[in-house]
Amino acid sequence: MYIDKYGNRWYRGNLHTHTTISDGARSPEETKAIYRNMGYDFVALTDHWKYGDGSEADPSGLLVLSGAEYNYNGSDVLAGVFHIVGFGTEHDPEVTLADGAQGAVDKINDCGGLAILAHPAWSMNTYDMVMPFRGLFATEIYNSVSGLPRNCRPYSGIIVDQLAARGYVLPLVADDDTHFHTGEEGMSYIMVNLGDKPLTRDNLMAALRENSFIATQAPFFECVREGDEIVVRSETPVSCVTFYTNCPWEAKRNVTAEDEPIYEARFALHPGVSFVRAEVTDAEGKIGFAQIITV
Repeated sequence: MYIDKYGNRWYRGNLHTHTTISDGARSPEETKAIYRNMGYDFVALTDHWKYGDGSEADPSGLLVLSGAEYNYNGSDVLAGVFHIVGFGTEHDPEVTLADGAQGAVDKINDCGGLAILAHPAWSMNTYDMVMPFRGLFATEIYNSVSGLPRNCRPYSGIIVDQLAARGYVLPLVADDDTHFHTGEEGMSYIMVNLGDKPLTRDNLMAALRENSFIATQAPFFECVREGDEIVVRSETPVSCVTFYTNCPWEAKRNVTAEDEPIYEARFALHPGVSFVRAEVTDAEGKIGFAQIITV
């Protein structure tokens, strides 16, 4: 848990985690202990097609959210490879292959949970494949295990930007998709702002629904609109702030540190901009991913 300069309490968690219940390398108990020792406050165990119950009183000390991952169309990228992560459901949504990806999203929502479109870049999803979905809570902007050395395309920025340019805006999460425990664990996570409320399943789910969180690999920051500017303020030192928009060219897209680290950066809005998405990068190359702001 981290207390920001305003006194708000932020809780760290991973929403995409695998164990030996499906194809993960560590047992649920080992996995929870690893995440707790890294300073996490909550985790969702999302084994493939294996629903896991949640617990607010887990012996690990973590808030454990219920969850599972449902994958469709194998490796047929033309048909659309869709991996739907469901978490926080009140009971098993009993998703089947016959439901299809949209049906999985519907069942997760019907059970009080939230549905994430996992690793769209890794899945080779295109914006036109994603736009028909209804009821998605979020998509992964970064998926740790999709990176080297075992995979590729961990970063889905181009897809979320193409979607946003067409008016389809999804909240962004960063997840480990933990499988192998060879470096992906603890790499990417979300920080959820609960204000002065205690960490409970209901409070956490409510904050997520209100988009009161950031996705990050380390930087802690805020990104807000103030008048005709988008302002990034970081509580941790960063070396670069980049502003992504619907425009191929921008006069001042990037702010780079010179002699001193950056703690604030501003982007001036202009008539051609329909959305802004900021990323902050620290001296170690770790990135924070702001939520998309529509204009």
